[in-house]
Amino acid sequence: LWRVGEGQVKLMLVVPFFAVSTSIVTAWFRDNDFEADGVLGKYVYLPDYLGHGYTLLLIAVFLLVWYLIVTWNEESNKLIVPM
Repeated sequence: LWRVGEGQVKLMLVVPFFAVSTSIVTAWFRDNDFEADGVLGKYVYLPDYLGHGYTLLLIAVFLLVWYLIVTWNEESNKLIVPM
């Protein structure tokens, strides 16, 4: 939001449309019971399925893989999309 104060017109247009569209979609989801019917997916609490130890291990492995990919990409620039 601080960039809106700098005068970026693009962001001045996005903020009100984002607010209105979010309100409309939220009301639509509530009216149609999408969450209660499971249309949006299933609630999954990983420690219930894996246990606390394996959940923490899974998160640590994910973060380690993410870190390795990011550091490799900073050196090689292989995952950069040309514009």
